[in-house]
Amino acid sequence: MINHIVSIPGYIQLYRSLLRFYYGSENDIKEMLYQLNTANLDCFGYYHPDVYLVQSGPALFSQWLDNTSYRPYRTEVQLYKALQCLQYSVEQDLMTSAQREALQKLRCIISNIEYRFYKAFGMEIEDSRTIYNVCAFNLVPREDEPSVPILRDWIYLPSA
Repeated sequence: MINHIVSIPGYIQLYRSLLRFYYGSENDIKEMLYQLNTANLDCFGYYHPDVYLVQSGPALFSQWLDNTSYRPYRTEVQLYKALQCLQYSVEQDLMTSAQREALQKLRCIISNIEYRFYKAFGMEIEDSRTIYNVCAFNLVPREDEPSVPILRDWIYLPSA
């Protein structure tokens, strides 16, 4: 059951982070995020029919992504956890074919990030030695989240 709506600021940070860490086409990323945004709203609306929801069109959504300034995530781990949050904010049974295609792209990006992280650090991204358990399960990270992907490096990071 979908109990939360993913916020527009979350999509903006996710968009900027995908451009930083994933190197995908801007238009492909925008289209995927728009489809997942509508899927999240559709799924939420299915379980909460008494709530009035307004969806933006693709042009306005794209404009928000381009013209609003939110910084990207600091680490790939934050990006990975945000992508997982987005994946769990929709239900495939309630989605259109375009939304399902966007979900499949999201899953491919998640797999790609897992693979690249393992190649770079020699450990799974969800390993207890990473900051995975410290990061919020949300598209908007907490301010106190680490700026390095490995927990040991964060603990021994000199303070300014």
